[in-house]
Amino acid sequence: MIAFVIIALSFVVRYWFVNSGQLNLVQDEAQYWDWIRRPQLSYYSKGPLIAWMIATWTEVFGNTELGIRFGSIIGMTGIQAALYIGVSRVWREYSTAIYVLLVAATMPLLNGLGILATTDNPLIFCWTVAFFALAAATRNTPDQKPSNWPFIILVFCMAVGILAKYMMLSFLGLGIIYALILQLRGQMPPCFWGRFFLASLVGTVIGLAPILLWNMQNDWVAYKHVAKLSTGVGREFSIRLMPFLEMLGAQIGLLAPWWFIFILMGSKTALGKSFVGPVGAFDAKYRHALQSVLFFWPLWAIITFKALFSKVEANWTAVSFMGAALLGGMALHTWWHAPKRSLRSKSILVTVAVGITALIYITPILPVPDHLNPTHRLKGWEDLGNKIEQLTKTEFDDPSKVFAMSDNYGFTSELAFYIPGQPITYCPWTEDRRMNQYDLWPDPAANGQLGWDGILVRKRFQPGRIPELEKMFESVSEPIYYESTFNGQPARKFTLIICKGYNGYWPQRGLGKY
Repeated sequence: MIAFVIIALSFVVRYWFVNSGQLNLVQDEAQYWDWIRRPQLSYYSKGPLIAWMIATWTEVFGNTELGIRFGSIIGMTGIQAALYIGVSRVWREYSTAIYVLLVAATMPLLNGLGILATTDNPLIFCWTVAFFALAAATRNTPDQKPSNWPFIILVFCMAVGILAKYMMLSFLGLGIIYALILQLRGQMPPCFWGRFFLASLVGTVIGLAPILLWNMQNDWVAYKHVAKLSTGVGREFSIRLMPFLEMLGAQIGLLAPWWFIFILMGSKTALGKSFVGPVGAFDAKYRHALQSVLFFWPLWAIITFKALFSKVEANWTAVSFMGAALLGGMALHTWWHAPKRSLRSKSILVTVAVGITALIYITPILPVPDHLNPTHRLKGWEDLGNKIEQLTKTEFDDPSKVFAMSDNYGFTSELAFYIPGQPITYCPWTEDRRMNQYDLWPDPAANGQLGWDGILVRKRFQPGRIPELEKMFESVSEPIYYESTFNGQPARKFTLIICKGYNGYWPQRGLGKY
C-alpha cells in the first residue's frame, strides 16, 4: 500500500504539472515531435522509439504538450514499479524496496525525466527491467530449476532499449562483468552463458536492425555523430577543470546532495560485501551489493570524469541513476532502522526530500531571476509562435507563402510546434554549426516554395549582417529584437529577420561536421 501511494501520487503530480502548462517544450522534445510528421526507420541523433512513443500518445491527446509528454509520465510510473517489484519480488528484500522507491521518487533527475519527453525515460525502464532479469537469471539456488523467462525478458529489454538509445549496449558489458565475478566465485547456475549470449545477440540484432538499415541509406551519419560526441575526435586535448567541477556539481544536484551521501554510505557497505563475499555458497546480500555497485559507479564515474577532457551533458549519466537509487535505498534502510534513530531526524530527512521535490514542480511559477531560474529557457515559445503569425500577416503581401526557419535546430523544431497551424520549418546553414536531422530533409525549393518569403529566428539579441542569408533572398530586413512572455512575465529573447523573395539557394557548407 505504501508503494502504491508513492507511485500513484508521483503520477498524479507529474500529470498535473504537464497538463497545467507550467513549461513549454524543451527543444529536443519539439524535435522528437517533428520527427513523427516524417516517419523513418531511425533518425540522425537517436533511434526511433521516442518518435513512436510520441506518435502513440498524440493520437490520444492530440499534438499538444500533454500528448508529447504523456509517454514519459507513464514511463516513470513503470520505472518506479519496476524498481519496487524488482527489489521486493526478485531480490526478495520487501522492506528495502520501500526505501529504494522513496529515494527514486525524490531524485531531481528522475522527476525531470518523468515530465519531459526524453530518450532516457524508456532507456531507464528497459535498463531496470533487464537489471532484475539478469539478477533472476544468475540466481543459483538448489530448490529452483533455471527458467528461460529472465532471458526472454532480456531479449525484449535489449531490443527496445537500443531503439531508445544506444547506451543500452553498455548493459551487456556490465552484465558480463557481473556474471564473470559470480562465475569465478562458483555462484553461477548451469547453462547460463549460452542462454545469456543468445538472448543478448537476438535482442541486439532486433534493436539495431532498423537503425542499421536507416544508416546504410544515410551515409552512417548517426554513428559518425555518436562517435564524434563520445570520443571527442578533432578537439584539442586539454584538462578542463572548471567544466569538470560544474559537471560534478550538476551530478550531485541531480542525485540530490542528501541522497548522494546515502549513496556513498551504501557503496562503502556494498563494496565491503563485494570483496569479502562467500565463494561457492549462494549469498543474496552479496549479489545485490555487487550488482548495484557495478551498475552505478563505473558508468557514472567514466562519464563524469570525461568532463575533464571533453564536453559532456549532465543527463548522459541518467541510466546509472537506477543503481544509485538501489545503493541509496539500501543505505537509507540501514540508517532508518539503526538503534536509537530519532523520529525527529527521520522526519527532517523525509521533509527535506519531499519538500525539494515539490519545489521542482513549482519552480516555474516562482519569482526567480532569469539567470538563476533553470526553467527560463523553456518559457516564451508559444508567445514567439504567435508573434511569428502576427508578422506573417502584417509584413508580407501573401501570408500563405511564408515559411519560418532558424539557424538552430532546436529553435526550428519549437517554431514547427508553436506557430499556429504547425507548419513545416527549416534550419539553414547560415552559421557554423553541427549537422542535424533537418539537413537530411528537403529544403524549401524541393518542397515547392521557390519565390516564397521567410522569417529567420535567432537566439537572444544579435546585431549584424548574415552573408549566407542575403544570398538566399532578394531582400533581408534589419534585425527585430523581441522579448517573449510567459504567463505575463518576461521570457526568452529572440532576434527576428524578415526575408523576401527566396531564390532557391540553400547553404550546405560544412556538411560532415557531425
